Amino acid sequence: MKGKARCPHCKESVIVEVPDGATGEQIVTCPNCGMKFRVDVNEKYSWEEEAPIIHPAMHIKPKSMKPVIAGILLIIIFISGIAMSGVLLLSFDSLNKVSMPSEFKGKVVDESGKALEGIQIEVAGHPELNTTTDEKGYFIIKNITSGKQELHLTGEGYKSLNAEIFVLPWNITIYSEKFVMKEGNGEIEQKSLIIKLFEFGPLLSSIIIVLSVGALIGGILAITRKYFVIAMIGAVIGIIAGFFTLIGIVLGLAALILLLISKDEFESKPKEVKY
Repeated sequence: MKGKARCPHCKESVIVEVPDGATGEQIVTCPNCGMKFRVDVNEKYSWEEEAPIIHPAMHIKPKSMKPVIAGILLIIIFISGIAMSGVLLLSFDSLNKVSMPSEFKGKVVDESGKALEGIQIEVAGHPELNTTTDEKGYFIIKNITSGKQELHLTGEGYKSLNAEIFVLPWNITIYSEKFVMKEGNGEIEQKSLIIKLFEFGPLLSSIIIVLSVGALIGGILAITRKYFVIAMIGAVIGIIAGFFTLIGIVLGLAALILLLISKDEFESKPKEVKY
């Protein structure tokens, strides 16, 4: 066994070794000056046994699964984001190619939001589909072909409104499109929300892909427990990307919380536990 003793020759405290289980006086050799001297292992003033060396691995705080779970959640956001961007592109392309009888619902209001009754609604190239708004400003055009269509809205005292709309197939109505009439003479134009989405579809898909890749990077860093700040940024980006998916926001928030409570596991050196 090993212990500390003070060499009477070089006056230094050194580590010396005696046989295991030894008692009483023992002759040891100073590792500093090489001289021999006596120690009494039974007396603390002469000898202090050294504590056994514990392997560094015994001091390492065990790692949890929190960063790994956070990383998996962010990777799920990445996968769902890529899937959503693909669905958007394919949906726009597919809807453009579908041509079948459907219906379109809308509402006409003035600039203050007041419903306008009796506004004439004309479908370009299909006079048989023309209609007017009811007392609440609503109108329905039935048997209109799905796809892009043009409407011409007129009313006494209001500017003519030329509207570009997109009719969804299978009588699908997500919402009633609102058309705003302005007082005066002349013409104004308006595009429906779906038409605008068609125009910005590729850009929207690209944004979703970029955000999803940010979430992926954060997920990989979380799993490998590297670069905590970048992993956190990836989680925040994942939350933003989640706005375009059904479960992305919840997953992103969960990943962010898991990363925050496991911050210590991202340190470059293992943290030692003091006993």
